[in-house]
Amino acid sequence: MLTYTSRRNLFGNLCNNSSTTTLTLADTLMNDSEKRLIATRDWPFLWRQYTIASIASTVTVTIASPGVFTLTGHGFNVGTAIYFSTTGALPTGLSAGITYYVIASGLTANAFQVSTQIGGVAVNTTGTQSGTHTVLTQSYALPAYISKPQSIYVTVGSYRYSPKEVTNRRDWDKLNEVQISSNIVTHFFVYDGQIQIFPRQSSSNVITFNARRIAKDLQIADYSTGTVDIVTNGSTLVTGSGTTWTTPMAGRWIKITPSNTTASAGDGYWYEIDAVTSATTLILRRPYGGTSLTTGAGASYTIGEVSMIPEPHDQIPVFEALKIFYTSVDPNPPQAKFYGQLSSELQTQMFADYSSKTNVVLDDGNTKDFINPNLLVSY
Repeated sequence: MLTYTSRRNLFGNLCNNSSTTTLTLADTLMNDSEKRLIATRDWPFLWRQYTIASIASTVTVTIASPGVFTLTGHGFNVGTAIYFSTTGALPTGLSAGITYYVIASGLTANAFQVSTQIGGVAVNTTGTQSGTHTVLTQSYALPAYISKPQSIYVTVGSYRYSPKEVTNRRDWDKLNEVQISSNIVTHFFVYDGQIQIFPRQSSSNVITFNARRIAKDLQIADYSTGTVDIVTNGSTLVTGSGTTWTTPMAGRWIKITPSNTTASAGDGYWYEIDAVTSATTLILRRPYGGTSLTTGAGASYTIGEVSMIPEPHDQIPVFEALKIFYTSVDPNPPQAKFYGQLSSELQTQMFADYSSKTNVVLDDGNTKDFINPNLLVSY
């Protein structure tokens, strides 16, 4: 698997030019080539499942001008429509069940202000308040690095509700002419980077959706400070020694270096990092498959930013970049042709490896949510 560092080094070695200018150009060419390739098909390896916690949470509000609401990790964006309910009485200036909009003023990770209009003046609160206040919403910000979700379901206790998609704003607005709250979700709508559900949730639940990842530029150098101290076969927990692992390393990949001379070594395979929980502990997306390392193992490792394209096809951007390099920057037709052929051969194999079979549906004349697999002809 090629990391950002090993990919650019490979380019420099193959063209016999590792100057900073050349490698910077190579980074651009390889990142662009990867994005073009990913855009050619709906590749199955791009799809991931994501979760969002629906919000029906206790919120506190100050009696002030303006009123400031506090909810740790609320996740609201400017313009998010929210609603309040209470077991007692809201401060004067607020009404239960009325639509309010989060505004830019005072917006932080854990606090916000609201207005009765999008981008309007903040609501002032006066008088007294009592009971427990709850904030609800039906709009949730999607991660910035994914495409439009394909499907969703909402888990409520032991039930999963699979709402139908509304495909245009007019129908969604008509559906929401009357605002109600319930945990029985019937519809969803994706619009302006948010996923919206109907009706709005009456309690906190988990929204799960499937979406395709979007490629980003590789630009972070490999990290290998310290050693891996503990990792157990079949476990996802990795413990380091002398490491300074950070939260942004989630999504990168780690390889524990193999060795012929010591038992304190890894299996040499790459594992995706799912989360970093401290400077010396991280969680793998899949369980470790090598021999367990115990306390004091001191195994060397590499954490790298890698392509979304699985190996060995992740060499395609390198060959594509070299083809362009030898076509324009350093014209050499034989070399350009050679790397073009290597790229073409790998792309052909990649299409064969990851293309889906074509299904022909024999329609029985009825519209159903599920298609009987016995009515499919595959070839």
